[in-house]
Order: sequence, then structure tokens, then C-alpha cells
Amino acid sequence: MSIPPRRKYLIRTAAGFMLACIILASLYPVLIESKDPESILIHSVVNGSAAGFLIGLCITIAELAWFQGQGKKMRFLPYLLMQTFFYVVVINIWVVGVSILHQVLIDGIRMDDVLASESIRDLMYGRAFLKVNAYALVMIFFVNFVRQVNRMLGQNALMNFLTGKYHKPVEEERVFMFLDLKASTPIAEKLGHKKYHEFLNDFFFDITPAIVESRGEIYQYVGDEIVVTWSKRGDTVPADSIYCYFRIAAAVARTSDRYEREYGFIPEFKAGFHYGPVVTGFIGDVKRDVVFHGDTVNTASRIRTECTTVNKNLLLSGDLLRNITLSSSLTPERMGRIRLKGKEKEIELFTLAEAS
Repeated sequence: MSIPPRRKYLIRTAAGFMLACIILASLYPVLIESKDPESILIHSVVNGSAAGFLIGLCITIAELAWFQGQGKKMRFLPYLLMQTFFYVVVINIWVVGVSILHQVLIDGIRMDDVLASESIRDLMYGRAFLKVNAYALVMIFFVNFVRQVNRMLGQNALMNFLTGKYHKPVEEERVFMFLDLKASTPIAEKLGHKKYHEFLNDFFFDITPAIVESRGEIYQYVGDEIVVTWSKRGDTVPADSIYCYFRIAAAVARTSDRYEREYGFIPEFKAGFHYGPVVTGFIGDVKRDVVFHGDTVNTASRIRTECTTVNKNLLLSGDLLRNITLSSSLTPERMGRIRLKGKEKEIELFTLAEAS
């Protein structure tokens, strides 16, 4: 049984939270409780790891059930406050709970004596409580800050900025997919501006896990169009770029009932693919962004436009098809050599059909 792209995406995200919780909770006694590493008790680190596991488990469930789903549609500040409050409550419950369980189950102390002990009272109301929560708030802020920056800038953008990968222009070879909705103008007129925006947001929201699963990088949203790019992996041009289209189609099909119910129709789209050299680098001052320059980007856009002319939902260039290996479930169909708008040279185009 195959796992839907959104569920895979959520599971990977939640697993990352769980691992981060275990690591950060294990580091707490090392970073906060003592300045002398030799005086740190092993059981403090073990307790931290156990608490981190339980905290991570609760966060994982909450992220899968709500935060990484419908919660993302909330306004940023209420979402952040609700998420932070939930994290803090869960952290306090399990930090105290693990400490109590350790003393009862490992040390053999009676529950009444543990609850009356000074260490537990300090952990619940005293200085230890303040230290735990201060550490938790700093870590929550750091993790959520990185997540939000990545959401705003795009996948890998923060890491590329920190490492200076594109500080100077870099020549590289990439695949580009230009995908946009069909009949967007009549749809906008039918729905109205606000409802149309909600429709676009739902569409992009629903197809993002398929893009992430295909290891694509979202480059731009332009009106009803999304631009996705893939870099070479070593000497290999990723065939995932093509499979991404079919994963998007499957994601839309799974949510077709909701689109019919809320908007009265199911979104249809077309996509154009091309592969070739580009120059990649940061640009701008007040707002910096990674941009791709070169004929490859323009050609991919023109190929997407050609979909309407030849009445096909998917077109890719011969340059891309010759550099990737597709499974036998996809059959290429040659569309001939076509002169794209604004281009002097003809380009060989293909479409793909799925085996029934």
C-alpha cells in the first residue's frame, strides 16, 4: 500500500521534530545544569533523552494531526503562540513526569515522598522550573525561526545563504518545471478575487508534498503558476522531476471531492519541462533572493505555453528526455520539432502517457 505524498511529508517532518527533541533534551543537563562536564550525572542525560522522546512523541502526534495540516492556514502570530504554548505545556509535563518516574521506578522511592521532595517542588515551582522553561523557549524560538525562514525563502535557501553557495554566480545545469492552472481567468471571474485566492492557496498547499517528495525546489509563485527546479545529483539528471507531475495529479485526484464541494470544480493544469545550463546567484539588497538566469528558464516557460497550442497537459524537451531514465510505465510520444514563441531555432518536444 503506497503512502500518499502529504503523509510522507508529514511523517518526515514529524520525525525531524522527534529527533531534535531527543537531542536538545539530552543536551540540557550538559549546557545548563553544570559547567563541569565531569560532575554531570549519567542519569540526567538519560532522563533528558527519555523526556525528549516522550516530548517528541506528543509533538509528532500533534504535528501530524493538526499543526502541519490545517494549522498552517492560520495567521502567523496566533499559530506561533498556540504552537509555543502547546510545546511548553508538553515539555513541562514530561520533564516533571520523567523525573518522578525515575525516582519511583529506578530509585525505589515512594510516590508520596517523591511528590513531597524539594527537587520535585523546585522542578515544578522553583528555579529549576524557570531554567527549564527559559531553555525550552529559546530552543522553540530557534527551531520555529528556522522553519519559518525556510517556508518564506524556500527549501535550502537559508542553508545556501549561510554557506555562501551562491554568493558569487554559479554555472550549473538544472531541470525546470513551469506548471499553471487551466482556464484561470474564467475561474477567477466565477469565484471572485477572495475566493479565487483561497482556491489558489489550497491548490498550492495540496501539491507541495508531491514536490517535496520529488525533491524539487519551489522557485517562484507567479499568479496561478508555480516554478519548480531540480539540480543534478552528481552526474544524474533527476527523473523525479517528471514523476513530480504525476504525483501532483494524484494529489489533486485524492482531494477532488473537496474541490467539487468547496469550489464547484476540480483544478486542471498543464506543465512544461526543460533541462539545460543556468547561472544561479543571489541578487538584491533590501530583499535578497536566489535567481536563475539563462535561456533554459525562458524555454521551459515557452514549452508550458505550447501545451495550449498542441492541446497537451504535459510537454518536455528532447534535451530533458535524452538525459533521464524513465520507468516503463511512461511512454514518450514525439510531438515533432516546434518553433517556440520568441525563439529562432526549433526544439523537439515530447509528451508522456501513463500505461493503463
